[in-house]
Amino acid sequence: MPFKNLEDVLKIDPRFVGICTMRDGLPVQMELADLHAWIAEVQLGSSAPVDVQTAFDRVRSMLLYAYFDYDLLVPAEIQAFGAVEPALKHRLNGHGQPSKETLRNVVDRAPKAGILPPLSSKDRPLSDPIEAMIALRNGLSHGTADLHLPAMAVNVIEACAGVIGTIYPG
Repeated sequence: MPFKNLEDVLKIDPRFVGICTMRDGLPVQMELADLHAWIAEVQLGSSAPVDVQTAFDRVRSMLLYAYFDYDLLVPAEIQAFGAVEPALKHRLNGHGQPSKETLRNVVDRAPKAGILPPLSSKDRPLSDPIEAMIALRNGLSHGTADLHLPAMAVNVIEACAGVIGTIYPG
């Protein structure tokens, strides 16, 4: 979508028109309040470090503002994956500061430390939810013109919240 004129910034992105939600058993046009309520349901537990919670709230805000700019859905997904990495680094290293370790490195170390479950299938790695998450993150992080539906973006942040919940239960 081209850069919006100032007077159009807070108008619904035309690609959101026709996306419905259920209200009182009937399909209706999704409104900003519906999207906010949907995203607000996806939360981290209180034991996640503050900087991980901050990164995750940034994701939720990006998803909300996608109502006005649909193109923010994919960057929000990328940021959701980005919130998982410092969560792992916090648990493994005692802090979430940048390190030379890649996501692959910390994901490989996490099962050995008892933080994440072991790979569920060495024969079919993409059947493992963590491996599938890494594949999706890598595909999106290296540049893409892909657009995802809001439901996919919310599913991704739910999955990332689930992984962070495994890293920081409670």
